Amino acid sequence: MHEKVEALQAENQAQRLYITILLVASLLLLLFAVAVLWSRRQLQQNMHLEIGKKSYELLNIQDQVHQANEELRVINTNLEAIVEERTLRLSKVNRELDMFLYRASHDLRRPITTLMGLVEVSKLGFDEASARMLFEKINDTAVNMDSMLEKFSMINTINHEDYTCCEIDFEEIIGYIQQSSVISTYASKINFDIQIDKKIRLISEPQLITFVLKNLIANSVIFHSRATDRHPMVRLTIKQMGNSIGIELYDNGIGIPPNMLPEIFHLFYRGSEASKGNGLGLYVVQKAIEKLSGEIRVESEENQWTSVHITLPQMEGKTIYMKPETSHSAIA
Repeated sequence: MHEKVEALQAENQAQRLYITILLVASLLLLLFAVAVLWSRRQLQQNMHLEIGKKSYELLNIQDQVHQANEELRVINTNLEAIVEERTLRLSKVNRELDMFLYRASHDLRRPITTLMGLVEVSKLGFDEASARMLFEKINDTAVNMDSMLEKFSMINTINHEDYTCCEIDFEEIIGYIQQSSVISTYASKINFDIQIDKKIRLISEPQLITFVLKNLIANSVIFHSRATDRHPMVRLTIKQMGNSIGIELYDNGIGIPPNMLPEIFHLFYRGSEASKGNGLGLYVVQKAIEKLSGEIRVESEENQWTSVHITLPQMEGKTIYMKPETSHSAIA
């Protein structure tokens, strides 16, 4: 009996041990399953984070590619515009060159044939009065040819020279212009009124400004009024306008018809029978002002007056040197 009890107890202990082992194994299995699930979740989270990071990087790359494509599109558009602009400019230059060569050859032959004709007339013999008239005509022809060649030189200078800027001495420029043949010829017939602001200061290119003023003043002089009821007058005003310079040239000459105003700056355009030139003066003026980054505006009333308004900025990005102070007389 005692043995049976011990066997039963041993069996119960074995069962408890089995159950304990089974519980421990189940717990370990559960812990393993939890660990696996946690690791998987962590892995999924890491994968999601990595995917999010890669997605963000891809979006940034897409933005950069889009921005680069947009920049390339803008560059291509600008290049096309630049090419088109330069093509149009080249076509314009070629047209002007063709016209220039054609007209220049004819205009150069005109004074030469005039001189040849005068030489033939002189062979017929002449008295003192006719000799004086003949030499005056020769002088006029020579002056016109000199003026034309000077304008050709101006155009070449504007198109090809490099410029050095300095402080502009307007009185010196006006004094130089006063000595030119066209101005001096009419000086006694025309009242010149020169008003230059004493505080004026402009850094620019003196040669181009000389071209502008010389041609404009010459035009005012040549096209002065022949009416007996008024005395010809040319008024030049130069004043400071902020950081720029304003120039106004006014004359009471023959004026310009309204339909001709849009054409006056064209190459070889001559709008009046009174013109003794070849239509280059105002063309030179416009080209020089473009080079100076300035602006020009012309107002006129036919048979009454003409007013030219010019604005010139300070020239930047150029080599600048200061000229010594000198005193020069202006046109008076």
